[in-house]
Amino acid sequence: MAALLGMGEELWSLVHNHLLKELTSWSKEYINLVTMDKWMNITDMGYVIASRYNVIVVSFSRQQSMTFFSLKSQPPPDSSVHRVICIGHVYENHFVQVLL
Repeated sequence: MAALLGMGEELWSLVHNHLLKELTSWSKEYINLVTMDKWMNITDMGYVIASRYNVIVVSFSRQQSMTFFSLKSQPPPDSSVHRVICIGHVYENHFVQVLL
């Protein structure tokens, strides 16, 4: 996720800390969306990522494809400034960046 956000893969721990802070700061809002036994599972964390970084997250998989929008802010009125992050679930165990 750090690489997809333009931070570089080596800053994965910074993203981890940002998402943990997002979860704790807004715990009442996320309590029914996130299962802590699957921390960092994209189906649980898509809304957290979208909300923290104000991006649209699209997840593709054979089982289910999902789109996540920020729960705290409106999308920009100009659709050309939307930032969309697309990831694909491959080989049943990891995610890769999807280029559209």
